[in-house]
Amino acid sequence: MSSVQIRLGRAVRRLRLAHGSSQEKFALDANINRSYMGQIERGEVNISLTNLERLAEGLGMTMGELMTEVDREKQ
Repeated sequence: MSSVQIRLGRAVRRLRLAHGSSQEKFALDANINRSYMGQIERGEVNISLTNLERLAEGLGMTMGELMTEVDREKQ
């Protein structure tokens, strides 16, 4: 597992929970398989740009804003 994958997963989980959405509902809304969503949040997969865009849109942000949140996970 890559450090950036783990940070992305942590950021997505934190932001999803802040929106009050379950993993299953968020995955459905973002058009991502629920089990794959779990793998993303655990940092187990290297996602495509398409899925990164889906995550960002599901969180109501741009991909750049999402990656800024990923950078915050370094601290």
